[in-house]
Amino acid sequence: MADKRKVITRVIIGVVLVVNFLAFLILAVYAIVIVAELIRENIRTSGCIYHQKQIAIAVAQYLQDHSDFLPPASLWSDKVRPYLLNDSLFVCPSAKQLECGYAFYRPLSSRKVSTLPDPYVVPMLFDSSKGEFNYADEGQSLDFRHSGSIITFVDGHVQFFGGTVGRIILRKPP
Repeated sequence: MADKRKVITRVIIGVVLVVNFLAFLILAVYAIVIVAELIRENIRTSGCIYHQKQIAIAVAQYLQDHSDFLPPASLWSDKVRPYLLNDSLFVCPSAKQLECGYAFYRPLSSRKVSTLPDPYVVPMLFDSSKGEFNYADEGQSLDFRHSGSIITFVDGHVQFFGGTVGRIILRKPP
């Protein structure tokens, strides 16, 4: 009888250990899937920053050819397109369903950059949910697709803002 209890106890302990191990294994696989998705999103965010930086470089070239005047807001992507390698730079890697993932800051339409007091704090391009070429607004279409937003400034630097901080940046008139 004592031997039978020892066997049953060992079987129960064995079953409990196997169940605990399987539960741990399932949680580990779930954690790996979550981490992999976070890594993928970070890669897409980096791609978006790269795209906006390339567009900023194209705008800088446009400025050199047009006496330091920014493009008209209603034609910004058409005016900048000749300075880009290809149109795929207008597509945000996190929003491939949009034709153009970025919008131009409308208050800068045809402005001369040298008249702006602080070009390093004036937004120029931003993630947009509108998805149209040549779209421009004052930040109403700002998209938080990266758990935040990416904004390019007139001086050419690109910055990620977590949460809804980007909305505050776009509220400041140039």
